[in-house]
Amino acid sequence: MDHNFDLILKYLRGDATLDERLRVMEWVKESDANRKELQALRRIYDALLISEDDFAEEKTVRRTKLRRFFVGIGSAVAAAAAAVGIFFMTSRHPEKQQELLQVSSICAPFGYQTETVLSDGTRIRLNSGSRLEILPDSTGRRLVRLDGEAYFDVAHDELRPFVLETSGMEVKVLGTVFNVTAYDGIQSVVLVEGRVEAKGIGAEESVVIEPSRKYEYDMENGTGNVEVIDTEEYTSWIDGYMLLKEMPLPEILDRLEHYFGVEIVCDADFRNVKVTGKLMLDGGVGTALETLALMAPMKYEDTGSDRITVSAKGK
Repeated sequence: MDHNFDLILKYLRGDATLDERLRVMEWVKESDANRKELQALRRIYDALLISEDDFAEEKTVRRTKLRRFFVGIGSAVAAAAAAVGIFFMTSRHPEKQQELLQVSSICAPFGYQTETVLSDGTRIRLNSGSRLEILPDSTGRRLVRLDGEAYFDVAHDELRPFVLETSGMEVKVLGTVFNVTAYDGIQSVVLVEGRVEAKGIGAEESVVIEPSRKYEYDMENGTGNVEVIDTEEYTSWIDGYMLLKEMPLPEILDRLEHYFGVEIVCDADFRNVKVTGKLMLDGGVGTALETLALMAPMKYEDTGSDRITVSAKGK
């Protein structure tokens, strides 16, 4: 791909075509240096969404300036960023910081994670294919909206509650560590530290969750429940693996679908197949499925166009 910064920028914005995304992924797989360079550009891009000087300009103008920056920086700057961990989250105009945060959005490309530090000190790790919006709020709350999955370490601030919205839930915290999954009809909050108050959209009452508990809300029937869990099973993705403890195979395949942005189709009934072990994610979807095929009675075939078919061994 030879450092096509226009294409990389489209990839980071999330508006690249399937063919363009595959070109970027192939470039990343060529070397560890390319992978680190994309991570550095990801950090720079996230920071520019927040610290762009000309905040009042139209989005198209700001995008043009982002493009000019990316095309002009060259790989030397990206390499330096990767080497020293440059993270430009502090605005050049501190007095604008809060206003700028209120309109920014951050995305994690498929197959990668993004870590962001907000101006209040809150750390957010976005899982692959997820998107976080930081929304304006006139009541003094720190308001964000999540589509996908994220791990939050919220800075404590009694005067400014942190409120997370998804398509199916609202979660309120003051300062705590938790994981939220908000992909489809069943969404969940897993609490690692502190306390959170969660409420499903349409539910009559909110639920206060203690550590090592999961609140799960079913959007279709409007019901929620709390259960005791091992938090590592739900947060291990931040360390690059999936911890499997008697996890049904269809659930594992569903998670891999979300993480790698591919379609996985089963032509066998795996509802009663459960897997225990550790599944690494940093080797790509093929490596993950190869490992899974050693742990479960399945085989897979890549049929192209980001479509993978999984079937029972022997078929």
